[in-house]
Amino acid sequence: MPRWPRVVWVFLGLGAGALVGAFLAFLYTHPAQAAVLRDILIIVLTLQLTLLSLILLFMAYRLLRLIDWLQEEVRPILGRARETVETVHGTSVFLSRRLVRPTIEVASAAAGATQALRALIRLLRGRAR
Repeated sequence: MPRWPRVVWVFLGLGAGALVGAFLAFLYTHPAQAAVLRDILIIVLTLQLTLLSLILLFMAYRLLRLIDWLQEEVRPILGRARETVETVHGTSVFLSRRLVRPTIEVASAAAGATQALRALIRLLRGRAR
């Protein structure tokens, strides 16, 4: 897309302003046509307002339907997710109590026994010399 220089934009703005000014001058000098145009614009704006009001009502109805659908669909999903989290929590607590903690205790006892045997072997070697 070519970039137009500022001079072009200035001339376009001045041209649009001149057209609006000429139109307003025409309406000022011809009040009968201005009254007809005013009435037509009032009718058009009324129809537009009516159409926008209907669109707004339809959008509000669709929004309410969406909220209802989300509540029907999301609540069961959240319930299942909560059950899954509780199951995972229970499983992790069970494994921690029944598997991990005893394994750590046995490993620490074995490490302590190994260190005690090494210290005893060092003492016995030291006396043997």
